[in-house]
Amino acid sequence: MTIHNATFMVRKEQEADVILWLKGEKIDLANGCNPRVSAMREAGGIRHDQADAASIAYQVEFPDEKSAKDWSNGPFSELANKFDGKFGPEGMVFTSLFEVV
Repeated sequence: MTIHNATFMVRKEQEADVILWLKGEKIDLANGCNPRVSAMREAGGIRHDQADAASIAYQVEFPDEKSAKDWSNGPFSELANKFDGKFGPEGMVFTSLFEVV
């Protein structure tokens, strides 16, 4: 199983707006399942309320790497473009793939 992770970073005042926006976006998950939105609450001993930026993750599980990449290059790419249009240029998004081991 492969997990597609997208981390959206914005000013911390925008965290609630990004969470609502992500939950409101209806994107085609294709072969993906268990989509979830989560907000980072601590990293390296620094709590989110002490940080300058907010990190919100959108994760979707896929049966294999190919389907995760296909989704990333298709429906997710459209979501990333919408994010840039709404929260850019200050907001940024980066993606990573995780293999369940």
